[in-house]
Amino acid sequence: MFRDLLSVLQPGISGRRAWDDAAAIHSIDRRFTFPAFQESARYSADQMRAAGLSEVTILQAPADGRTLYGDWMMPLAWDASAATFDLIPPRGRPERIADRAATPCCLAMWSSPTPTKGLEADLVLVDNPAEAASEDVRGKIVFTSANPHRIKRLLLERGALGFLSDIRWPDAPAEAVAWINAWSDDPGGWAFTAADSPAWAFLISTEQGARIRARFAAGEKLRGRAFVNASLYEATLPLVTGVIQGSTREEVVLLGHQFEQGALDNASGIGVMLEAARALQSLISEGRLAPPKRSIRILFVSECYTTMYWVEGSPSSRRAAAALCIDAACGLPSLATGPLEISVNPHSQMSCGDALVLALVRQVMAVAPTYPWSEIPFAMGTDNLLADQTIGIPCPWIGSHSRTWHNSADVPDTVDPRLQELVALISAAYVYLLACADSDLVSDFAYLAAARGKAALALAAVAELDRLAEADLDDSLQQISYLAERHAGAIATALGLLPPTERAALRSSVRDLQRDLRRSARDEAASLARRAGRPGYLPPAHDLDGALSTIRPRRLIRGQVTFDRLAPEARQGKGSPRWSAELFAVLNWCDGRRSLAEACELAARSLRRDRTLSPEDLAKAIDPTCDSMQSHFDFLRQHGYVTW
Repeated sequence: MFRDLLSVLQPGISGRRAWDDAAAIHSIDRRFTFPAFQESARYSADQMRAAGLSEVTILQAPADGRTLYGDWMMPLAWDASAATFDLIPPRGRPERIADRAATPCCLAMWSSPTPTKGLEADLVLVDNPAEAASEDVRGKIVFTSANPHRIKRLLLERGALGFLSDIRWPDAPAEAVAWINAWSDDPGGWAFTAADSPAWAFLISTEQGARIRARFAAGEKLRGRAFVNASLYEATLPLVTGVIQGSTREEVVLLGHQFEQGALDNASGIGVMLEAARALQSLISEGRLAPPKRSIRILFVSECYTTMYWVEGSPSSRRAAAALCIDAACGLPSLATGPLEISVNPHSQMSCGDALVLALVRQVMAVAPTYPWSEIPFAMGTDNLLADQTIGIPCPWIGSHSRTWHNSADVPDTVDPRLQELVALISAAYVYLLACADSDLVSDFAYLAAARGKAALALAAVAELDRLAEADLDDSLQQISYLAERHAGAIATALGLLPPTERAALRSSVRDLQRDLRRSARDEAASLARRAGRPGYLPPAHDLDGALSTIRPRRLIRGQVTFDRLAPEARQGKGSPRWSAELFAVLNWCDGRRSLAEACELAARSLRRDRTLSPEDLAKAIDPTCDSMQSHFDFLRQHGYVTW
């Protein structure tokens, strides 16, 4: 299936060109300052114009530390021209252990300036910040293995002057220097805003840190001299967009984040998207591919922040029928900590696009068996936030995990041009097929969704069989029924790709596929009941009662809840839930019609691994300080996130 399209696309896609783009973008973005982001944006815009895309534009979002898009508060702009850290022993010459000119990520992003001539103070080793007393850190530079972002507010309040950290991300090379790009006062927050406390932090490798620790252990008294020439100010943050023109107003979006320090994360993804756009535009211009019905929009964003700016402020976001996100997908297999991952949509937004992207990955990657890949459930964490129910754009995500994540080892030589070529081919085929969706293609998409649903039901039945010793049969049978309805809904989404006047002709075949899927679910459930020694058993109706069944929440703010809009004193000790899979899952079923009890039940089923979580389990996972889902939603209601 789709072999003809892939054979047309493949010769026009070059992994070497994609790698060259990644290297060029990395050479700019490795400085990760806002002036560098503007330069990087101009590079991407120039490449799209040269490829023949239309409507190429660099949009500018406010970087003022105050403006909200959804619940995301825009960062303050930041620049840093120089930064050094010297270790000063009691005797002998100072030793320079960090220099931004050589290793840009040795300075935490949004670090504030020191006095013009720098700042010198005693260095104190603090590896358990929670136990550090004010007298331990006041007037000193804290040396720690902790993430300076996580301890920043705590130790600033106790009088610390700044931070030196040898933190090492899991699996990172010992010689690598970690990159810190979160500098809010909230340990669970992200970008630095106007309300946050200025501070600076330097990063060194764990190898360097081990040598300093040995000197502390030997009783040596060390001082540090920090110099940071930086500025925090109000400016703008770019978003780059261009279009492969279609004949209707609807669009399909290919997006990923630019404007980070890494070659893999995510300059490699920008290279992939540029190459996919070049190939499509060239083949369409040459007449070798038909012009698409829907336009194909390319979006290079600042992760999450300008994505929400586009969602809230751009009319094109309301015309998007589907999207695909590329994030850190093309590292060398020798540095990978797992396979290439295809994160599908959340169950609340399950789409025929999930089955389509998996089918394309299966077909394309079959020629490259040395690159393992796997499907994973929806995962929070990047610009697939478009799949939030309040935004409503189905958006699978292709990505990976590498030892180079957020550290100085993330350089162009760790990017695999062959893998970039394969992912560009998948991406180009995916957006083009959805952009061209006619009755024949929609029929194929529905068939793929039905086949995926049957396979998912069979796998779920095996998993439930393994759980029967610990779980009750009713719960297992209800899970099978739940999955059948989710996948039946995914089949139906194919019809939404057609104009209303063309849907009637395919509605009957879609219903046939849904009936066949539900029949498979009944067969799997019957087999499960037989294996449990209860042939013919049907679970009783699952009634939801209690206080949560009387609440029908409706969301008032688009996208993830971050608490960025709440002052620290208004949060009642709650951390930011921006990456909470549990809260995301519950909120995505809150549409003003379902009860909170139903939303919790559906969320628990979507998150089910070993067991179905109770509302109390979900509440504790969202916020350990919360005693019930009712109280959590009361808090959300009080602060304008939901109403009922």
